[in-house]
Amino acid sequence: MPPPAKRERDIVGAGVRRMREDRTLTQEKVADRGDLGHKYLGQLERGELTPKLDSLIAVARGLGMRPAEFFRGVADAFDAAETGG
Repeated sequence: MPPPAKRERDIVGAGVRRMREDRTLTQEKVADRGDLGHKYLGQLERGELTPKLDSLIAVARGLGMRPAEFFRGVADAFDAAETGG
């Protein structure tokens, strides 16, 4: 089992990917809309980095979501990981 911080990054990344795919957006489109690099977004989705709050809010903007809605989506990813769903 990966260390807790890595597992948490993986869950956040999976949640971001799911929300992006649910909106049929490319990484490039989300990155452009959120004023982020597309490589950064790819690393985030793969759980390769620990994002700062302002970066997560930029991702929410790129997804066309309010921050509260975005963080609910991230919380849903944690709930799914805990229940195996």
